[in-house]
Amino acid sequence: MEQDSATDKSTPAITQAITALLDRRSVPERKRLVTLEAAAGIAYQQVRRRMMGETPWSAEEIKRVAAHFGEPLFSLLGALVEEQPGQPGVLIVGSCRTPCTIWPGAKAAQGIGPYVALPGEDAGDSWTVLPPSDAAGRDAFEIRRLVFEMEQPRRVAVVDDDDDLGRAIVQFLRQKGLDAISYTTAEHLRTALETTTFDGYILDWVLGEDRAGALLPLIREKNPSGPVIILTGQIDGEAQESELASAMAEFRVQLYEKPSRALSLFNALELGFEALPRS
Repeated sequence: MEQDSATDKSTPAITQAITALLDRRSVPERKRLVTLEAAAGIAYQQVRRRMMGETPWSAEEIKRVAAHFGEPLFSLLGALVEEQPGQPGVLIVGSCRTPCTIWPGAKAAQGIGPYVALPGEDAGDSWTVLPPSDAAGRDAFEIRRLVFEMEQPRRVAVVDDDDDLGRAIVQFLRQKGLDAISYTTAEHLRTALETTTFDGYILDWVLGEDRAGALLPLIREKNPSGPVIILTGQIDGEAQESELASAMAEFRVQLYEKPSRALSLFNALELGFEALPRS
């Protein structure tokens, strides 16, 4: 009974933190449940019950939501132990800028340190965190808590209508240190791309009635140079061969025939990442 009570108390804070995240990313109200369905990897009705506070979010689901949006995990998990969720900030020391999560306090008295926070110009903007000497004459706030996280791993979208195969690839890539997320339809990926970015992609060419080729213009609009791997079955006829050749030439994709070893896919991604800056 005590465990149920604790969960009930924490659920509104988690929901508040997730709602604040969706606000910051300007996700429309009508698309929020669908967006969270794709982000958390759970069914639409499960998302609705969690956002209504009827059932609790698991730590793994919260982790996937944070990864999907490229948010510091603690800004969401912190809602389990804080009355209010943390807020995004950027620590500036000299020429170094480091993303962080802060819990701002009252207006800072002169000389309070070692860091103070300046609010963003617009609602939803990140706080600027700097030494008090760099904030002289400005309305600064005390910082009750300041959290840094390790550098975020590369994020990879794996899209395959064979859910078992997609999850197997995702599991292997995660074991190798990548932040891989599985999707089973082209529409799920389109929804995800409205609110997050990916460093690389693995796409099954045939996605039910859709073809991965229809996703490539949007993918390249979002990420012009990241690695994109297309998985193909046996090539059926000259028309499909021509489509694949066009995709390779126009969108710079790599082709791998099924079944491909997950290690080969990982190595291809890593080679593609070498030329990319960190997102």
